[in-house]
Amino acid sequence: MKSSNDKQSVACRLLPALALLAACQLPQEPPGKGDKIRGSRELLEKLQPADIAVAPIRNQTGDPSLPSADLRRGFAQALVGRLYSPLDLSYVDANWVEASFGGTPAPDALLVVAVTKWDPSHLYSTGEVYSTAEMFLFEGGSTTGTPLWGITYQAKASLGDGHGNPPLPSPDLVPRAARILAAEFLSTLPERDAVAAHP
Repeated sequence: MKSSNDKQSVACRLLPALALLAACQLPQEPPGKGDKIRGSRELLEKLQPADIAVAPIRNQTGDPSLPSADLRRGFAQALVGRLYSPLDLSYVDANWVEASFGGTPAPDALLVVAVTKWDPSHLYSTGEVYSTAEMFLFEGGSTTGTPLWGITYQAKASLGDGHGNPPLPSPDLVPRAARILAAEFLSTLPERDAVAAHP
């Protein structure tokens, strides 16, 4: 029969393995997390770009149901909330040539968004939609411009009532989720400083 010391020794040897197993079963990074912000913060603060062209959303989810148009409108609205002036989306589309804005004059900056995850599977049960996007703000109207800001960000839109009840079915649910997610995605983009732009 094993002594209590032997049992403790076996338990101590098992602990690291159990801890490793538990770590493997943990969920991925929770929503609301972003990686390190990239780009030239100094140049962004110096330029204080105003007119922003929002490029068509790049769908890298493999899901054709991604509400790209709703997300793009959400990003344009979120830019306004951060004191930028997004160009009219139809105007951008009319001047969109080979993945860059070809209109004159060129915008101050170009926002390019690639959505890599879109999970609305809980929308009608908990009212939650999860998404991940990679975003870059480039100087000028092309991705050849200097990156001023960029981040990969995981976000969650909650449309429930806050008490565990799902939202009432509505055709506006997905557009609402897109607006919430876009605002969350741009939450780390510094607000434009109009005073700094016009000393």
